[in-house]
Amino acid sequence: MPKTIRPPYSNAVVPPISVSSAYYFRDTEEFRRYKAGELPGGRYGRYDNPSWLQTEAELAQLEGTEEALLLPSGMSAVSNTVSALCKQGDRILYTGCAYRNLRTFFNEQMSQYGVEAHAISQADIQKFNEEFRNQYDDRCRIVFVEMPSNPHMYLVDLEYIKSVIDPQRTLLVVDSTFASPINCQPAKFGADLVIHSCTKYLGGHGDLLAGCVCGSSDLIDQIRNYRNISGAVVDGFTAFLLSRSIATLKVRMEQLNKTGLEVARILESHPAVRHVYYTGLVSHPHASLASKYLSGHGGVVAFELDCDAEETVGFVDRLKIPFMGTNFGSHQAMVEQCAEFTYYKLTIQERRDLNISDTLIRYTVGLEKTSDIITDIFSSLELVRSQSNTTVALSV
Repeated sequence: MPKTIRPPYSNAVVPPISVSSAYYFRDTEEFRRYKAGELPGGRYGRYDNPSWLQTEAELAQLEGTEEALLLPSGMSAVSNTVSALCKQGDRILYTGCAYRNLRTFFNEQMSQYGVEAHAISQADIQKFNEEFRNQYDDRCRIVFVEMPSNPHMYLVDLEYIKSVIDPQRTLLVVDSTFASPINCQPAKFGADLVIHSCTKYLGGHGDLLAGCVCGSSDLIDQIRNYRNISGAVVDGFTAFLLSRSIATLKVRMEQLNKTGLEVARILESHPAVRHVYYTGLVSHPHASLASKYLSGHGGVVAFELDCDAEETVGFVDRLKIPFMGTNFGSHQAMVEQCAEFTYYKLTIQERRDLNISDTLIRYTVGLEKTSDIITDIFSSLELVRSQSNTTVALSV
C-alpha cells in the first residue's frame, strides 16, 4: 500500500491529540530544511509531540517564563532537572520539610554521583535565614525550595535567598505545586526554575500524572537534552488532558481559595481543634511572607485535633464527603491523617523532627458546596469533642 500524505487540521478550536511515535518528511530536501531550522515539525516521538508543545507553551505563559518542559510526574521533573544541572562535587541546599521521596532522591541517589545535599528547616524563618547564610558556599549549584511546604504551608523569603547566592554559580529552583501559578509566580521574585507536580492543581481532575519545569530557554534546553536521554516523556493524551485542565485553572483556584479560607477560619474557632496551618490565617507563622508572595492560599488545610491518635482516626473515618487518600488539588475533597498515610514509614522521632503529630490532618477541599464541607467536618468534630469530654469525666 502506498504512503498517504495527510494534511494537518491546523485550524481546530481544540488542538487535536497527537499519538504518533514518528514524523515523516516528503523528501531529503525537506528534512535538510528541518535540520537547518527553516521548517517546524517533529522528528521522533521521544523528542517532539505537538500535544506537548501546545501544553508546554501554556505552562510557560502561566508562570511567566520563556519556556516550559513537560514530564511524566513531579518527581520526574525534579530528578531530570537536578540530574541535568548538577555535576560531581556540587552541593544542593533544600528546605527540610520537603517531600520524603525528594529527600531520598537528594540524599541517597544524588550522593552516589558525588552531589552533596543539606536540608534546612524552614519552620522558623529567622533560623532558616541564619543557617542558609552559614551553609551557602561556592559549591552550591542548586537551592531547592518547596513553597508552600506540605502540609504546614511553610514559606521562605525568596528575595532573601537571591540576595545571598551568587547568580553565576547557583540556581534557585522553586517547587510551587502547593501554590499553583494562580496564587504565586516565583519567577517574578527571582526563581530561575519553577517546578510543579501537574497531577495536583494544574491537572485538577484526579485523572492524570505529569510534572513540569518552567524557566529560561537556556536552562530548559539543558533539561530537555537530558529528558531526551532519560526518555522521561508523557503521551499525547496526558498532554491534552492537562491542556484541558489549564483552561479552567483560574476559576477552579478561585473557588478552592475561597472554600479553603472559609474552612480554615471555621476550624480555627472550634474548641476541638488545637492548631490550624493555613497561610491565609494571620495566625500562620509565615503570614507576613504569605502577604508578600501569595495572592491566594489554595484548598489544602492542615490542622491538629485536641485529642489522641485513635480519636483522630475516628474523626477521619466519620467524614462523609472526602475520600481518604494522599492526593490534592482535584475537584474531589480528600483527607488523610498524616502520621497514618504519607509519613507512616518514618520513625516517631523522624515525624517529630518534621512536626508531624499523631493528630495532624491534611484536608483538601474540592469543588463541593462549601457549606456541605463545613457541616460534614463539624458533625465529625462534635463527636471528637463529646468523646474527649467523656474521657475527662471518666478520669475524674
